[in-house]
Amino acid sequence: MKDFYTLQTMPPEARGGVVVIGKFDGVHKGHQSVIETARAKADALAADIKQQKKHKTEPASIPLIVLIFDPHPRQFFDPNAPSLQLTRLTRRAQLLKSIGADFIIVLQFDEALANMAADDFISDILCRQLAVKAVCVGQDFRFGKARSGTTAQLKAKGKELGFELVLLDIVKPDIPNARPYSSTAIRAYLTQGDMQAAANMLGYFWRLEGVVEKGDGRGRQLNVPTANLAVTDYHLPRFGVYAIQAEQIEDKGNATSGRLFDGVANLGIRPSFDASQPKLEVHLFDFDGDLYGAMLCVSLIAFIRPEKKFDGTDALAKLTAQIAEDAARARQILASLDAVC
Repeated sequence: MKDFYTLQTMPPEARGGVVVIGKFDGVHKGHQSVIETARAKADALAADIKQQKKHKTEPASIPLIVLIFDPHPRQFFDPNAPSLQLTRLTRRAQLLKSIGADFIIVLQFDEALANMAADDFISDILCRQLAVKAVCVGQDFRFGKARSGTTAQLKAKGKELGFELVLLDIVKPDIPNARPYSSTAIRAYLTQGDMQAAANMLGYFWRLEGVVEKGDGRGRQLNVPTANLAVTDYHLPRFGVYAIQAEQIEDKGNATSGRLFDGVANLGIRPSFDASQPKLEVHLFDFDGDLYGAMLCVSLIAFIRPEKKFDGTDALAKLTAQIAEDAARARQILASLDAVC
């Protein structure tokens, strides 16, 4: 089964289900609770249908559909703004399916969708194309042109067209004065370099993926070889040095695929070398192999220090000493952790 579909490519089995609508960027603990609620609703509807059947030899099946807007609407209206993305689409779909979604359907947020009237969204997409039995959305869900569609409108149209509306409560940690789980809050924590606070909302340490590219070879010259990943399509955390764990998630024909590695990484523009585009440079501890062209999943565990520039006649010696200090600190941090990627 594919990771995700469009309305044009979805299989017939994706019709007639319970639909959850949103961006689901990060698939954080709030999203996980939403999927759990929607999954329970789909299973309850299936049980009701089975109970009503005269012949009960075959169980009824109600699919759980997650309808994702991509790109982020704010990114569509301001394409030159820095990326807001926490999780690439394929990874998002994989995470959603791992917690109970049956089908992920991606709605391309383009000019046509941005200008679609709310009633048309309901009648065409939800009813004609998806034949929904129930729609699950948050209390403040808005949709349609200029965000004119409301949950009250969804409820009224549901009664008219034959689907149920399930309103989902805001989910937040069960501690006093806690912030609700949200992608916005997670981005704020990442910008501060507070990886633990972000992980508390996500349910896992924030990770990014990328194909290992050819670098300038400076790391190897310093006896610290690095795997270089382009990261321009992510919302970037605070620039600096991090303790990380990495997994090779795409087989390159060698024994490292699927293994976890501790390491240290620099995220940013490498001011000592006047780089212009941000990159993630990952040094894996106790690893000596070829990763060019491989796909790496890198979890950022803890922020160690901000980027800084080394110059002067002894710049190389200072940089080498700092790298050794960073690696030692990363090993110390990671020694107490279980596998996280």
